[in-house]
Amino acid sequence: MYEQFDHNSHWVSKHVESGLFGIENPLLVSILKFSLPWNILSISYTIVFWDSISGSFLYASILALTWVNIAPYLIWFYDERVLPGFFGHLGELISDADTRNEMAEKYNDFFAQHRISVATFWTIATVSIIYASEPALQSQGMVGAGSVFLWTTYAYAIYVGAILSHGFVGPVTTILLIREITEYELEIDPLHPDNLGGLSNVGYVSIRTTLLFSSASLILPLLFYFSSSGGISEVIFVFASIYVFTIFVSFIYPTTIVNRRAQEYRDNVLEDLREEYNRIENATNNPNNDELSELNKRLELERVQRNYDNYNSVSLYPLQLNMITQLIGSVILPILFMFVEFYLPNLI
Repeated sequence: MYEQFDHNSHWVSKHVESGLFGIENPLLVSILKFSLPWNILSISYTIVFWDSISGSFLYASILALTWVNIAPYLIWFYDERVLPGFFGHLGELISDADTRNEMAEKYNDFFAQHRISVATFWTIATVSIIYASEPALQSQGMVGAGSVFLWTTYAYAIYVGAILSHGFVGPVTTILLIREITEYELEIDPLHPDNLGGLSNVGYVSIRTTLLFSSASLILPLLFYFSSSGGISEVIFVFASIYVFTIFVSFIYPTTIVNRRAQEYRDNVLEDLREEYNRIENATNNPNNDELSELNKRLELERVQRNYDNYNSVSLYPLQLNMITQLIGSVILPILFMFVEFYLPNLI
């Protein structure tokens, strides 16, 4: 629908988009092309070492593997649906098509670029976590003949850090994009059906980015398992806290900065309407006005007053109730995982 704003694609998105053996479903293609080897290894390990695997480790590993399976699809979804869809609706705030097209090309390219710095950082982080958690993995059968699965776990960590970490570029892209949009003159429509002056598109791109980003919280139970099994719990807790904070920032910053810019625009409009109202009011009750002129001026006063009330009453924070619910859910999920791992065992 918004192909005109889809100028570039990340290489993961291209592989998902191209299909496989006639299969075009993006999620299924994502699993088959990217996650199948890890699924096969995980199933093989589970079958061979079933007696050595604890229930908590199995549960946490399944959640982490679930995210690994959907992560390439989520990268594709942000790249091919969220960004183009946002620019398709941006005309409600920025009418100039050339400006929107230039911005779309710029941020398509920004997200499409695979950043070595991001991949390196997260690869070091994931490999370090596995290294610090070797005792926990060895207690699950990854020792002796089973040590081969310890090395495949390192490969697993490298894959997550080097490839799937690109999903974390999404929040950065959204933040930079919204910040640039606020540099333009936003065209607030007080009668827009979203009751937000047309700003709901900003809220939607922010919440979608946040929801995609927060999906990585499915990995947290595995990290907490490592922590509870002799890992570095303080580091894990700090990492989880930073992650939750980042979820907040990826939503709050774009919506707040747009709200501030829209407030400035509305204040200017209200000031202009106030001056216009005073000017017309001063021209009324003039002895030189005939009855028709006086009537026209009073109609003008009503029109200006109506416009003033419309602008003054419109909500300029791009949030609706369903967005707030989704945001709370995306933040509650990782916090719930933290509570279950750290506090629930002490309460039972």
